[in-house]
Amino acid sequence: MKKVAIIIGSEGQDGRLLKVKLESLNYNIKGIKKGDLDLLSSIEVSELVKNILPDEIYYLAAYHHSSQDIVENSAELFKKSIEINSVSVINFLDAIFNYHKKCRFFYASSCLIFKGSKNALLTESSQCLPDSHYAISKMTGSSFVRFYREYKKIFACSGILFNHESPLRSENYLSKKITSYIAKLDDNTSEKLSLGGLNIAVDWGYAPDYVDAIWRVMQTEYPDDFIISTGVKKTIKDFVKTAFEHVNLDYRDYIFIDSNVLNRKNNIRIGSPQKLIKTTGWSPSINFEEMVRKLVDNELDKFKTYKEK
Repeated sequence: MKKVAIIIGSEGQDGRLLKVKLESLNYNIKGIKKGDLDLLSSIEVSELVKNILPDEIYYLAAYHHSSQDIVENSAELFKKSIEINSVSVINFLDAIFNYHKKCRFFYASSCLIFKGSKNALLTESSQCLPDSHYAISKMTGSSFVRFYREYKKIFACSGILFNHESPLRSENYLSKKITSYIAKLDDNTSEKLSLGGLNIAVDWGYAPDYVDAIWRVMQTEYPDDFIISTGVKKTIKDFVKTAFEHVNLDYRDYIFIDSNVLNRKNNIRIGSPQKLIKTTGWSPSINFEEMVRKLVDNELDKFKTYKEK
């Protein structure tokens, strides 16, 4: 009998990739995108769970504010972050507890919940010290998941996701900004690529691999929280250098450093995936350099197709 899964946030990068993953495993899938369901309505959420009786629910929806955007109303931003990243999670956990206890639940948390460390890899027990609306709301959502797992005895897991990229990233993400710039380069290009700095350290992974990890977490015997990361520290300079070298160019000829671009602190967050690896057998399919080259190639192919139309 086919498993049934609900994906909350099915139109985002991870939601779209997860749909492909689950389809390959012969799941029946109900995708919930923005506007399909009032996530703040316990009644609507309960009806969804009662009507579909899913085997698995993946909560990938998030209200995320870019560090490069200007915050005009901090209170409103905080309110929306808490509503989508925290309060709505309770509605799903309650619906599972009240109407379908056999259902398994996954919550996409974030590495931003951690304080960060210059010397040690972060683990599931590392200190949490969120420093943004988004991070606070994600830590709160993770706490709800832990509470329902320990005290309500439902199968609820958090995946603490570190940076992960794919061609599905939107234009406001750094990876897309860099690879799109390279794809559009020609002899007439005079404007340089503006970046906030090259020495910022990042734990970067490939999104399809992380979606595979998400699915594996949901197949474990016992529910728990897992860091999903590579454990490898790279910098923006590493990304840029790899990307430009892939097209035989020197990044130094095309980059402009603008200190006004980035308005958040550079807390180093590199995660240890050892618990995930030991429990699920997960491993990345490609390394950092292969991922960057793949992202560049995708943009080159896409822009070539665009120009040919």
